[in-house]
Amino acid sequence: MALSDTKLRSIHTKPYSGSPEVADADGLSVRISPRGVITFQYRYRWGGKAQRLGLGRYPAMSLKDARATTADLRVMYDSGKDPRLYFESESGDKSMTVADCLDYWHENYVKVALRPRTQVLYESTLLKNLRNSFPGRSISGISVKQWVDLFTAQERDNPRRARQLLTQMRSAIGWCIRRQVIDNCSVMRISPKDVGTRSETGSRVLTYTELAKIWIAIERSRAATSNKLLHQMLMLWGARVSELRLSERSEFDMNELVWTVPKEHSKMGNIIRRPIFEQIKPLLEKAMMTYDQALFPGANIKQPITISAANRYIQRVRDGMDLNYWRAHDFRRTLVTRLSEEGVAPHVTERMLGHELGGVMAVYNKHDWLEEQRKGYELHADKLLWHVKRLSD
Repeated sequence: MALSDTKLRSIHTKPYSGSPEVADADGLSVRISPRGVITFQYRYRWGGKAQRLGLGRYPAMSLKDARATTADLRVMYDSGKDPRLYFESESGDKSMTVADCLDYWHENYVKVALRPRTQVLYESTLLKNLRNSFPGRSISGISVKQWVDLFTAQERDNPRRARQLLTQMRSAIGWCIRRQVIDNCSVMRISPKDVGTRSETGSRVLTYTELAKIWIAIERSRAATSNKLLHQMLMLWGARVSELRLSERSEFDMNELVWTVPKEHSKMGNIIRRPIFEQIKPLLEKAMMTYDQALFPGANIKQPITISAANRYIQRVRDGMDLNYWRAHDFRRTLVTRLSEEGVAPHVTERMLGHELGGVMAVYNKHDWLEEQRKGYELHADKLLWHVKRLSD
């Protein structure tokens, strides 16, 4: 049975006569003395022999921190490194700078344990914006006030990003502290709620007239054909940007008229199948005639357009229009909302979005409802293109 804070509190410093060792998960367990002294430990096998690694005593080490440390040790073990090396530098390196810490975290955790898209996220946010902060200074010597000033400057530029950066920095530095690369860092004393604003769940649902105005603005914009096609097809398919941005010619079966998104390009790691319907087929054929394997290339014709380039393009389009704020992700919400208004069943719209079905259906029902999807997509495209024609006449 997994450990809990309630169970540990009930045992701590009280006479104990139960099992001297209680397991949690992933190799984490606690040793409990007859006097109720609780010690976290990580158990594993190395060189064919059982190993036991002491992590710390409760409550000086919390259950949450013990699990986080165990996760780090598990990453080391799975990558072929002896977890005993985790505590190699017990006193920490007091000369470590912000760049040193972030580079160590990037090389030993981000690149080892995280998915490629998450790696790119950290590289384009935290590493890009804060890696070179306080150059040449020991991270342990940076005061809370200096960190606050740094994030206040970020806050003026973009409040949502400022909070995201602080959250990511605390995550990276917390990992370095648990790894005992550094002893402490005052950034851990700043609460994310005191910096910037929280990213809110999107609620923007566009009208067909608004969609048509965006379509026309994309059509008239000065941009590469790949960028125009990418975003017009996102409006019609309601796919995630990266699902289509990273797609390759081989994913599109022009005989069966099915687009199969591989799990590597899917946010949830699942295979997604969508129909190639009547109105989107000419746009897809144009991309195939113009480009090679990567159908939506950027500056390098052999590589997909980057997410930052796609976002910059949408910002230019948006800035040139007299519409309330919108973003490409709103195309997904709009597709589902408008089709739900037309009576398209929820299980069909969920498949159109690339979502797995809930509950038992997620396990047993692998049907894609491709024909029902096709009818929904054609209805959506008909309405959108009718409004485009009306505004263009």
